[in-house]
Amino acid sequence: MSRYIWSLLKKSVALSHGLGGLMLLSMLFIPFQGFCGETFTITDTAGRKVELPVNLQRIVTGPVVMPNLIFAVDGTGDKLVGMHPMSKSAWENSILKIMAPGMAKATTDFIGGGFKMNIEEVLKLRPDVVFQVSFEKGNIAQLEKLGIPVIVTHEGLKNLDHYLEKHITLVGKVLRKEKRAAELIADFKAADQMIAQRLVTIPKEKWPRGLILFNVEKLMATGSGSFADYWLNHSGAENVARTIKTSPRGSTVNMEQILAWNPEVIYITNFCPTKPEDLYNNTIPGQDWREISAVKNRRVYKIPLGEYRWYPPSGDASLMLKWMAQKNHPEQFGDYDIREEIRSHFSKIYNFTVSEAQIDRILNPVSTGSWREK
Repeated sequence: MSRYIWSLLKKSVALSHGLGGLMLLSMLFIPFQGFCGETFTITDTAGRKVELPVNLQRIVTGPVVMPNLIFAVDGTGDKLVGMHPMSKSAWENSILKIMAPGMAKATTDFIGGGFKMNIEEVLKLRPDVVFQVSFEKGNIAQLEKLGIPVIVTHEGLKNLDHYLEKHITLVGKVLRKEKRAAELIADFKAADQMIAQRLVTIPKEKWPRGLILFNVEKLMATGSGSFADYWLNHSGAENVARTIKTSPRGSTVNMEQILAWNPEVIYITNFCPTKPEDLYNNTIPGQDWREISAVKNRRVYKIPLGEYRWYPPSGDASLMLKWMAQKNHPEQFGDYDIREEIRSHFSKIYNFTVSEAQIDRILNPVSTGSWREK
């Protein structure tokens, strides 16, 4: 009998009292074949050693970016049996639904609110491993007590490039595809370096004042501590919200603040349904965009939705940089066709031939690809 099974049996009595009979019943039906065989150990972002089965087949993810990174590394989503509703809504409305049809079976019912997992529902999914964000410490402790391997993400990270590299490397180790992970990281770094070399020739005073809005309806601006700082700085724009400390989702500001910043270019994420036309036509209740430079000059852009939403780290991160650099400095970056860059990227990175209609959909995502919290 493996140590994993023995650990579960020893805890069965306590569980029946503390977590309910349903959890105990679910636990007893967890398939143990992976842990009866060979295992290997990885180190997660929190520096924790995690033992995993070599024959890893069932993955549950809480962090919203993990399904897309797993697909980018594995080339399939078939191992995913559970993901965050935010991840599933992106899959439903993106080209990933065509590239990874196996993700259809992944349930979202185990997420109770925010990133918190319902442990009983997780157990029903019989996971070989669970990915969870570092700040859900209660979930992590509960799952570990059940003997289920938990990989902690989002711990001790600095900039977007650090986040992307560390998480793709982590996924590569979990799936035992480290060479593939290194290829994805190299693709991102090559684009970053190409753009950096060109930006050296553009004086900082000619960089446009830029703003990334995580959610327009709530006026959530992304400042320092968010992915926006990296995207804007590395594509040649000044982040006007850099003086405010925010999470990746941003912080709520008011129209007076945005008017004071007066951004010359605005980017809207796919985490809200708002489109540039909503600002141009000034149709958002309680907001007046008429005097904002980006609106007057029609330089408001909806961030694309490719393999995943482009605002967080994804397998399309190199495309995000190229697309933004072209929007910020159309003359200096006008020598490449972003449609051709998308076509080449999907062929090279995903071995997928993307159609013209699919490129249109990537560059002009539907509002249903956004996410509204309940």
